[in-house]
Amino acid sequence: MKNLGIYASLILIITISAVICGCASGDSSPGQISEEESVLESGLHIMTEEFPPFNNINEKGEVSGQSTEIVKEILSGLNQKAEIELLPWAVGYTAALKESNAVLYSTAINEERKPLFKWAGPIGSFDYVLYAKSDSGINISSLDAAKKTGKIGVVKDDARQQFLSDSDFRNLALFADDETCVRELMNGEVDLWFGSSLNAEYITEKAGYPSEDIMPVYPVRSNEIYIAFNPKIPDEVVEKWQIELDSMKADGRYDLILDKYTSDSVYPAKSPDIKDSDTYTTLTAVIAVTESQIKSVLRPLEILAVTEEAHSGEWQKIKPLLMRLEEKEPGARMWYANTDGSYYTVVDNLTGSNLKERSYFPVVLSGEESVGTIVISHSTGKNVAVVAVPVIVNENVNGILGASVYADSITDVLNEELPASTFYYAIDNEGKFALSSEKGEISQKTTLMTENTSFGKAVEIIMSEDRGTVEYESEGRAWKAIFRKTPLTGWRFVVAETI
Repeated sequence: MKNLGIYASLILIITISAVICGCASGDSSPGQISEEESVLESGLHIMTEEFPPFNNINEKGEVSGQSTEIVKEILSGLNQKAEIELLPWAVGYTAALKESNAVLYSTAINEERKPLFKWAGPIGSFDYVLYAKSDSGINISSLDAAKKTGKIGVVKDDARQQFLSDSDFRNLALFADDETCVRELMNGEVDLWFGSSLNAEYITEKAGYPSEDIMPVYPVRSNEIYIAFNPKIPDEVVEKWQIELDSMKADGRYDLILDKYTSDSVYPAKSPDIKDSDTYTTLTAVIAVTESQIKSVLRPLEILAVTEEAHSGEWQKIKPLLMRLEEKEPGARMWYANTDGSYYTVVDNLTGSNLKERSYFPVVLSGEESVGTIVISHSTGKNVAVVAVPVIVNENVNGILGASVYADSITDVLNEELPASTFYYAIDNEGKFALSSEKGEISQKTTLMTENTSFGKAVEIIMSEDRGTVEYESEGRAWKAIFRKTPLTGWRFVVAETI
């Protein structure tokens, strides 16, 4: 009887276990929630445009591309799903401004757009380039010259159009997309197309022309791209997207997506691995290379400022001196300004712009040199560090000799000479990125995307002290940075590494 009791107990345990296992693992259980069903609708209307390699329709008719994969990976990480609609840029941009649940990518950020949306990013960067027909004979050596070169085709409401409009261009022809711009260029309706080297060949061929039928005539600048959210979308939603994006950058998923589209490492992963003892050497090297470039124009300008030609105030006498200097230092555009702000360059002669509203201008009019103010050049459209020297005659400022040193070119030199993993930047006295190993940040205010963030607080410390170290979190990583202010430019140079 004792054995029978044991057997009965065993049968009861086996029966209960079978019932429990069946409930836990049965695929056909009526209460089962599949993995697909557990993914939630995001409730967002997500839009983009045709702008490869970031966004495009693939051979299957699906919205694809580098930025699209990043957005889909963010949604996956948040256990959400959403349809992505590809629209003409102007249509999507207008919808993003009006629809309370609208999301738009890949969107370049600037001072004009920043208050219009909430933002997550960056998710990439691209460059601005002016293109012409290969047989046009057009040769442009400044942005100012492009104002006098017929019509320029550009996408309506795109950041490139806003950039040209802000630069006082009056010769723009606005179109729905870049493909139409190319067709109008080839048909002779416009003389230039404001495109990007990342996709110019693809777009030209899609428009029905061989890529060799167009040629770049003037590279302008780089810009970062983000995900833009209608301002009525709750902050916590945007924050979750940013956190997930930062997580992707920290764990390598972001870099894996970029590697698929940038085999030549256009966007190298920035995960510094330099040793602490080497960081100071790297910082010294960044400062030395940068200031060497600036001094190479500052010292000659100081010498030229005391010559008879400069004292004459006559452009035809001053121009040959500046032409010889620019030939020697092609990384800068030389210029001479009158005290009323009108100015000449060696390429454009008298320009149609004025410098009197620039922050450095009254400083130089007072008789002081100004070195290192970061602006977007009226003449070239490039990110430049301004070097300006007063021409003083009988104790009065008679004019200004200047050089606009291309900040992107300094960055190119640094990126060639430093290890690929080096992460560095410099901040000018006005709180703008003067240099950055990520060129798309140059000339942006550090507060543009960093207010009330760990990095933003670190910048406050950097700007309040002449040298030191600081730790912060950015893009899902913890960083330790050393910084130093230099007397020549007043910039704070920073080298950072992950910890």
